[in-house]
Amino acid sequence: EPASAEAVICTSYDGRAFPWCYDGHSGNDYLLFGSFETMDSGSATIVAAAAGTVVEVVDGNYDRCEATSSGIDCDGYPMVANKVEIQHPSGHRTRYLHMMKGSMAVAVGDNVDCGTILGKVGSSGNSSGPHLHFELQDAAGTVIDPYAGPFSQPETWWVSQGGPEAFPGRVCWD
Repeated sequence: EPASAEAVICTSYDGRAFPWCYDGHSGNDYLLFGSFETMDSGSATIVAAAAGTVVEVVDGNYDRCEATSSGIDCDGYPMVANKVEIQHPSGHRTRYLHMMKGSMAVAVGDNVDCGTILGKVGSSGNSSGPHLHFELQDAAGTVIDPYAGPFSQPETWWVSQGGPEAFPGRVCWD
């Protein structure tokens, strides 16, 4: 039986509980302000957090998945996320998930720089609404929280971390 919201115990890097963290979730979610209306008018651009080589691109999947009272609903389409994955010279990988169908601006094998446009924010796969799911992984595939805080590591991976409600700075960490 699924745990109730009260029984879910998780903590974000700065000590906040749901909705900033939830059981079984890794990585960081960045919501698209304006939801589907903003997505339909062009969405927000996703850029590479650091230089590397594109090792995986998935595109063409339905991108209007959303939360309902019974869970995530993709209108009967497969729950598969459009995504980009980048291998970095350090051995780390970054993953960008739930992207907008048809928005991919890179292909497998492309070398990207910090700030290279990857695509746009969507709501594909196991997504409750338009947002970017960003993951930083070490060489073994373990997800690392790039934010420093009392419930994470002491040093941030971001050049400019920003506050709990802010986006990371526009300067890359490579």
